Amino acid sequence: LLHRDISTSSILVVRSPLDGTVHGALIDFDCAISVDVDRKARLERTGILPFMIVLNLEANWLECTEIDDWESLLYLV
Repeated sequence: LLHRDISTSSILVVRSPLDGTVHGALIDFDCAISVDVDRKARLERTGILPFMIVLNLEANWLECTEIDDWESLLYLV
């Protein structure tokens, strides 16, 4: 599954009621695609500008990959 819209508004920090540990949760899968079925060229730009991958900013229409989501996570951190 490729999320394609990772930003501060799509990450929740939650505390477990059982042991109090803190975890991150990824939400908002409106732009997500299945890697096995839907992997295809980018037909539109997705994401919020500060977290948008370079290929989207350059209007590059290459196939979506896992590296794209990792790039957005890097900008988030």
